[in-house]
Amino acid sequence: MRPVLLHTLMRRTTDVRTVAYRPERLTVDTARQIIRRARRSAAVVRVYETTDRDGNNIHLAHVHFGPGRWNDVDSVTDIYEIPTQALTAL
Repeated sequence: MRPVLLHTLMRRTTDVRTVAYRPERLTVDTARQIIRRARRSAAVVRVYETTDRDGNNIHLAHVHFGPGRWNDVDSVTDIYEIPTQALTAL
């Protein structure tokens, strides 16, 4: 089964470009814990159902942390690609 992929995007206050980090592989349990923690910390969390390029069903969790959480950072966005099959197999 395909793992969850986490893509992180960050924008600094002193820079006009967005920094994109290399995707990380996570387990479904770890992704759920991180997303729950983000909801408790007042981050904006949205979940979408869609398909990937190969036609597999996936859930995209978009987590947006606004300014004020870190110094010199305007925002951080985490995007989780969660295979639907991994969610229903639990």
